[in-house]
Amino acid sequence: MNKILKRILIIAGCVLGTVVVGAGGYVLYIVLSYNRIGDKDLTVEHRATINEAQIGETYKAISYNIGFGAYSQDYTFFMDEGYDENGNKTCGTHSRAKSKDEVNFNTNGAIQTVIDNDADFVLFQEVDTNSTRSFHINQDTIIQEKFPSFDHVHCVNFHTAFLPYPIFEMHGTVNGGLTTLSKIKIESAQRKEYTVAQDLSKFFDLDRCFSIQQINVSNGKKLYIANSHMSAYDKGGTIRTKQMEEFNAFLSARKDAGDYVIVGGDWNHDLLTNNPAFPQYNPQNKPFNETKKTPDWLQYLFGEDNKSPILDGYKVVASDNYPTCRNNDIEWIPGKTFTCVVDGFIVSDNVEIISHENIQTKQGNKKLDGFAYADHDPAMIEFKLN
Repeated sequence: MNKILKRILIIAGCVLGTVVVGAGGYVLYIVLSYNRIGDKDLTVEHRATINEAQIGETYKAISYNIGFGAYSQDYTFFMDEGYDENGNKTCGTHSRAKSKDEVNFNTNGAIQTVIDNDADFVLFQEVDTNSTRSFHINQDTIIQEKFPSFDHVHCVNFHTAFLPYPIFEMHGTVNGGLTTLSKIKIESAQRKEYTVAQDLSKFFDLDRCFSIQQINVSNGKKLYIANSHMSAYDKGGTIRTKQMEEFNAFLSARKDAGDYVIVGGDWNHDLLTNNPAFPQYNPQNKPFNETKKTPDWLQYLFGEDNKSPILDGYKVVASDNYPTCRNNDIEWIPGKTFTCVVDGFIVSDNVEIISHENIQTKQGNKKLDGFAYADHDPAMIEFKLN
């Protein structure tokens, strides 16, 4: 073996050894960094001056997944797959926001949308506090500043070590969660953990949970405002089935106590198809005249028997005036991008729904209406406590 070949083999061995050691070190870093937060009490920032909810008074609640400020109308996400008109698979490209300016534009636009609709209770999902993907902008702080007269709770449901994928645009470190606001004093708040995948994907998934805010009512009962964000990239929906069981356990306890319950959030389930309140929608006749094949991540909340897994004594409140979610395999192109309703509310039967609708946001970065500041648009209800 000549000297040149020996040198090449030595260099190759060194490079290979460095890669192996580096990969092993990263795996160790991920494993040692992994932890689940679990169930815990949450800190309430008190600013509200109203002490209790009133029987018979009309209130308004809004749920809005703001997508960590990244989802401009021309944004696509690398984990979002879908299908084109011919049934061919499509996939997005980006893993983080395109720029710091876009995060600020989208965050402030989403907040202003909620302010314009004058809600008493606000439930935000995918609110980042210190993440690579959103240029380390603290969206929760911005929200607090814009709602100075609301009680405030933030609940972490996404915290990861540095994720070096995709290689062309690394997702990085993520810290994000659920932010809940109330014009009425929140007496206490808790974080309730959802089951997540137990295979290797657990190192890269959200630490899924829902937050529960307890509010006093004038008749001596309690109002529970909960904020939920279930798993999305869950093939076959097995994890979401477990999460629904855990959610129902909370509903059961509150039903037995006779309390009022309003839960808003991003359910990552189609809330309209097979829903008996909307008999016109089924897998053959999907909402919004969708002709494309349904993306693999989307599950139906209601089964073919028109029943949902939600506990008796509660109702699903969803609207079909406008979709609340667009798929991110392609940009927002009205009439072409797949849309659905995955955002809405689950409320106890002692809550009277006065009205409900989805809000179409206006004039995003492509100067189009709809999904102006996120890949979701808000869902809103008006209600009374009986």
